[in-house]
Amino acid sequence: MPINTAFAVGDLDNDGVDDAVDSCPNLQEDYEGTVDGCPSNFVPWYDEDYDGIEDHIDLCPNLKEHYNKFQDDDGCPDISPQGGEGGLPDSDGDGIVDTIDLCPTQPETFNGIFDTDGCPDDFGSGDRDRDGVPDSVDECPLSPETYNRFLDDDGCPDSVTDFAFVDTDNDGIQDSIDLCPTEPEVYNDYRDTDGCIDVSLDSSFVDTDGDGIANQFDICPADPETFNRFADYDGCPDSIPSFAGSLNDADGDRIMDIDDACPLEPERYNGFQDDDGCPDIPPYSSDNDSDLDGIPNSIDQCPKVKETYNKFQDTDGCPDLVADNKLPADTDGDGIIDHSDLCPTQPEIFNGFQDRDGCPDTYGSGDLDLDGIIDSDDECPLAKETYNKFQDTDGCPDSISGFSALDFDGDGITDLNDKCPLEPETINGYQDTDGCPDVSVMDSDDDGIRDVLDQCPLEPETWNRYNDG
Repeated sequence: MPINTAFAVGDLDNDGVDDAVDSCPNLQEDYEGTVDGCPSNFVPWYDEDYDGIEDHIDLCPNLKEHYNKFQDDDGCPDISPQGGEGGLPDSDGDGIVDTIDLCPTQPETFNGIFDTDGCPDDFGSGDRDRDGVPDSVDECPLSPETYNRFLDDDGCPDSVTDFAFVDTDNDGIQDSIDLCPTEPEVYNDYRDTDGCIDVSLDSSFVDTDGDGIANQFDICPADPETFNRFADYDGCPDSIPSFAGSLNDADGDRIMDIDDACPLEPERYNGFQDDDGCPDIPPYSSDNDSDLDGIPNSIDQCPKVKETYNKFQDTDGCPDLVADNKLPADTDGDGIIDHSDLCPTQPEIFNGFQDRDGCPDTYGSGDLDLDGIIDSDDECPLAKETYNKFQDTDGCPDSISGFSALDFDGDGITDLNDKCPLEPETINGYQDTDGCPDVSVMDSDDDGIRDVLDQCPLEPETWNRYNDG
């Protein structure tokens, strides 16, 4: 390959390769691999200006060709034929200046036949639309062919948009097959055909070994991945194993095909159903999943922290442990937390009878005073027991004796422990052990945060250690 080190005339892209032998006269050679005048990452179908003429043969790769039957193959918008090229006269306005036009007063018929002589072409009776394609092979014999390098031999008119190669992000991968049509592919031998950027542009993600896989997803953060189409997502160096017989692993995710529910799609190891062999979410989606917990950001309340799958609020996307909740679970909402509630799904009936067991109280027909002590054992079957921890099994309302623990207000909390010994406790699941009637505190959503402090007074707090309170 001759190299022109002087960058003389005949080297449009000044890459040292003469245009005569330069396969990409408008793209500079980077001298990596074969010296053919093209960059090493050159993809032949680049068409930056979307005019249907590939960049390596397009003289104006950033400007669209004007398809007007005048130099339609150079990729450049044409100078108005009326003015002639370079300002020279062009009497017939066919884009061919008079000095080289064999028929300067008769415009050229641009039909692919002697289009450079400046003369209209003669056709026989077998070409009714005068497009140069004989009627015998012309699929549109009454409509002339549009010569634009797209199906120019079928004899039919067509537009460039019929075959335009749409590539919004200019990465050489057509939008129709580009998984990330607005983000250009990073060509690094890692999933170079999907059209997506492989390395995170967020500098907060550290990539110690520089293999394009952030440490947080890299199983081997200090050893670069070997990109060989085998488990290229784990970040570890590897060699392609040789499997025989039934021990095949077509997608290279280290789960044998016989056990792999998705043998052609590699497993995404993110702690969520990692043994089924299937990717858990689409690898590229308009709805991202930043923490890879299988819950898209749009509905993930903790998009940067993985969900803890423990059957407790597993759909909110936040890590949680039932024991870690600021307010422990109270399934039936009776104010008695589940681990102390004998009936966690049935609310307590606060009636002064076993109000701390968490169960609704039922009475048989043999308990006339409805104090929970059957009449056969009730010394006072027509008078309710006063539950104050003094002779609570006799079924009688208690009179304070010298042997009893003093409970002046009769709320079942002895005066020794009663902060309000003259005022009975309000048993309502709120500070029921202090012996005081509760001051009404407005908490519209019942999440334990008073309305005056609650930023969302009508929506209960989700207790998951993320902005709790």
